[in-house]
Amino acid sequence: MTDRLRILFVKTYAYAPNQAFDVPLGILYLSGYLKKHLENRVAISLLDLRIIDNKKEALKERIHHFNPQIIGISTLAFEHAFLSDNAQFIRQHAPDALVVIGGPYATSNVTSVLMENPIDAAVLGEGEASFLNLVKACAEGRDFRSVRGIAYKENETVVINEKEDYIDNLDTLPIPDYELIDFNDYWGNRLQFNGILAEKKHASVISSRACPYRCVYCHSMFGKKLRKRSPEHFVSEIRHLYNRYKIREFHIIDDVFNLDRPRMQRILNLIIESGMTIRIAFPNGLRGDVLETEDILLLKKAGAYMLTLAIETGSVRMQTLIRKNLDIEKVLENIAYAENIGLITRGFFMLGFPGETVDEMKKTIRTASRSRLSMASFFIVVPFENTELYDMARQHLEVMDKDLISSYQASTSFYEKATGYKVGKLQKLAYLRFYTPLRLVRLFMKIPRKSYQITKWFSFAFDLLRL
Repeated sequence: MTDRLRILFVKTYAYAPNQAFDVPLGILYLSGYLKKHLENRVAISLLDLRIIDNKKEALKERIHHFNPQIIGISTLAFEHAFLSDNAQFIRQHAPDALVVIGGPYATSNVTSVLMENPIDAAVLGEGEASFLNLVKACAEGRDFRSVRGIAYKENETVVINEKEDYIDNLDTLPIPDYELIDFNDYWGNRLQFNGILAEKKHASVISSRACPYRCVYCHSMFGKKLRKRSPEHFVSEIRHLYNRYKIREFHIIDDVFNLDRPRMQRILNLIIESGMTIRIAFPNGLRGDVLETEDILLLKKAGAYMLTLAIETGSVRMQTLIRKNLDIEKVLENIAYAENIGLITRGFFMLGFPGETVDEMKKTIRTASRSRLSMASFFIVVPFENTELYDMARQHLEVMDKDLISSYQASTSFYEKATGYKVGKLQKLAYLRFYTPLRLVRLFMKIPRKSYQITKWFSFAFDLLRL
């Protein structure tokens, strides 16, 4: 490979009110992996359309200026409309480029993605090894269709190759290629997943992949075997971000960061011993019933100011049905303890599972409202394709519109379509009952950056009232 192979990554977008987003961590991992193995044999550019106003014009200009030989598109399920609006546009302006798609949506909907769009290949699941091998094949003039972990269209059918092995030792991965972005594009007044910020300069980091639990609503992008970076490797990334970019707040977005308690404690102790003064939050949620009081104390000592706990439902029957099997009382005890020592706590709840009764949804709302939680988010269930929840939903509603199974912004929900009950009204009631004046005052006393947060709350409340 004498000439550098030009690769353009495109992070897609969806028009949605109050859309939260952060740096495209998956793309940054792919870029870092390519540069580690191919060094100066590739030239990589990133166009994150979420942070750009004139999106199509920017896309056209970048394609014409950079002239990519490979275009890698990263798409989430709720961004699926991007493809119907832009895939042909990309092909029109880059007719000779190899167009590849990856991410959760491509993995879960590979057949429809490839059959309905002018896309050459899809990288399925964990992408580093497969995408590297695809890039190598293209650079060396070999047929990319033999690469494991990809799918492609041939003779009006979709061919799905053998899976690529998961990367077992995550310490072999380089840290994400942060040089590919300008962090300032993701700070300022943009919403991010944690909902609250203690520091302007923040970053999301991940210390493990996969989750061994088998909740019916969850994807399996990374499999079901929990794979972990060593505490030293993970903390070295935090130290790099702290020193190089002056970042002072870290959002740990593992699926289940606290499952291995000794490892979690080692990470926290390394942070404490490092002398770094940082703030820590967990936007993706911790497993609340495997936390102990000593863990919560150590989290606070290391810099944690906010814990998010994914509770989902207050019904024991539904906990069993969705295979979450959470010890609700233990979680509520941990919430009360965390609140007592000054931490902000947020709970995630879901309304409208297949087979769930209205009384069970109301019980979930009562559980949230009677808890000591500082904050709560109530999501209407979306049965994403390629999950067990989707199969359960099909038993109640045989035909489902695309938006019902791909977006939290749909005008209606699976539950309403299946039962006629407007769960959206119950969602509004949940927020009204939870956020009492007393709870809001208590939360306000705890939150950092109060003026910033008030602005964001008013914006969220306005959009909620418009639903």
